[in-house]
Amino acid sequence: MMIERRAMERIPINRAARLSFDGIRGTHPCVVRNINALGACISAPYYIFANEFVLSFEGHSGIFICRVVWRKVTFCGVCFLLRRRSPKHANDSGEAASVERLVRQIVCR
Repeated sequence: MMIERRAMERIPINRAARLSFDGIRGTHPCVVRNINALGACISAPYYIFANEFVLSFEGHSGIFICRVVWRKVTFCGVCFLLRRRSPKHANDSGEAASVERLVRQIVCR
């Protein structure tokens, strides 16, 4: 049996999304397997080599700045950052509420 170590339970969504990487043109497909206001599990048809990237969903103007926490083949777990290259995680300030709102919008669709 696996022990849950996350601070918040993740919501399974299995939704198509896009990744943007610094220095690489265009966006790249992925699937967000599960998500919460602090992070997500992402799978892609390729190895995600970058340590930080931007995650976006079609039909939503909001984006998630992500930092990779773990990798396994074509899966990775990410935490959400407040802004690009920020040392703070999304749960370290009052801005977490806007991340939570964005997650609720995406999950409820």
